[in-house]
Formats: sequence, C-alpha cells, structure tokens
Amino acid sequence: MRVLLLVALLAAYSVAAFSQHPLRGTVTDAPGAAIPSALVLIHWDSVHADTGLSSNVGIKTDLALHTDEHGRFEAALPPGFYDVFVSAKAFTPFCRKIRIVTTPPKEMKIRMEVDALVIKEIADYFESPPPRK
Repeated sequence: MRVLLLVALLAAYSVAAFSQHPLRGTVTDAPGAAIPSALVLIHWDSVHADTGLSSNVGIKTDLALHTDEHGRFEAALPPGFYDVFVSAKAFTPFCRKIRIVTTPPKEMKIRMEVDALVIKEIADYFESPPPRK
C-alpha cells in the first residue's frame, strides 16, 4: 500500500514539475503603441537546478520569439527561473528575471524607451545632413 502511494505521489510530482505554464506579454513604446516584430529571448537560469531545487525545471535551449502586429508574444514554459530579454530597432533593450511556478499565467507588460543614442544620431543628422552626391 505504501509503495502504491509513493508511486502515485511521484507520478503527480513529475506531471507537475514538467507541465507547461503560459508566459504572455505585450511590448509597447512609452506612449503605449505596440512594437511589432520585437525579438523576445527567453533564457532559463539554471542556478540551483542541479542541487535539488525541484521547482526550477526550465528549458535546455534558449527560446527566441517575435511579437505579433499587436506587440504580443506567448510561450509555454516549465517551472523555473528565466531571464527575458527584449530588443527592437531604435529602442533600449529590456531585461527582467521572472519565475514561472503555476497558473494563473504570467502576464508581462513591457514598455520600451527610445534609445538616447538613436535620438542623438537622428538629431545630428537633421542638424547637418551628409552632402548629397
């Protein structure tokens, strides 16, 4: 009887540990407009996974996604700690550490700022445009 109970508990644990949980997000600029085609890179942080932290199952390879025309992205991930990197042309890159545990789904609202270097380059260009050939 105890053996059956132990097997049932191990089976329930393995299903819970390896189940997928949704990570959803929206990427916008500072005023709130969607940023389509932004690159979203999800990297599993395996710290302590090998020392028995059973809630840090993670993924073995990085996951690269692009936002849709509404700036949305979605991924199904096993429990664990992740680094989420987001980049888009002309914007300062974004990075945040998150933890996926259970439902309800993790919903990220990422607001990106226009990169100051890009603004300076554009301003410099319009102040003294290169000569035309």
